[in-house]
Amino acid sequence: MSKIHLFFLSLFLFLGTNIASAQFIGDEEPEYATKDTILNFADRLVFGGSFGLIFGTYSYVNISPVVGYRINNYLTAGVGGIYEYIKDRNFYYTYESTIFGGKVFANVLLFDYVILYAENNMLSLQRKYFDAINNYPSTGRFFLNVPWIGAGVNYGQNGRGAYMMILFNLNQSINSPYPPYEYRFGFYF
Repeated sequence: MSKIHLFFLSLFLFLGTNIASAQFIGDEEPEYATKDTILNFADRLVFGGSFGLIFGTYSYVNISPVVGYRINNYLTAGVGGIYEYIKDRNFYYTYESTIFGGKVFANVLLFDYVILYAENNMLSLQRKYFDAINNYPSTGRFFLNVPWIGAGVNYGQNGRGAYMMILFNLNQSINSPYPPYEYRFGFYF
């Protein structure tokens, strides 16, 4: 196991065992404190996503907003958008591409902090860079389906907080722009 894998595994296990709790001062608990509370539509919506920036010889911009709906206290499902810009300038060549598309996702909350997660991305990729074996006859762009599954830990309550998880890419074709797995950290509100 490489040092980077060992680092993330240690971080995942360490943070996963440190679950925070809160106390309420006074006689009344807030309305959201119980799992049986009935929430209206707006209170069931969760917003989040991810973004990333790298600038230099290798430049990368990622903007991926999501909106979800808490179906009940354990299940959330939603949709999101994906936009990635990649530019790699090195001694031999310059590579520049955009990836965009959408996603649908669902997660199940277990044991108040463990989450199971599934996501399906439909990506639009430039044939010039990602169609390695000429599966798609036209020039321009093609669509690629990239499903992910995984598990992680959830910090927060009432649909607001942070998460950390490991996801596995179920599409390991030569055209997939993603690695076999990824660590994902994020916030939602």
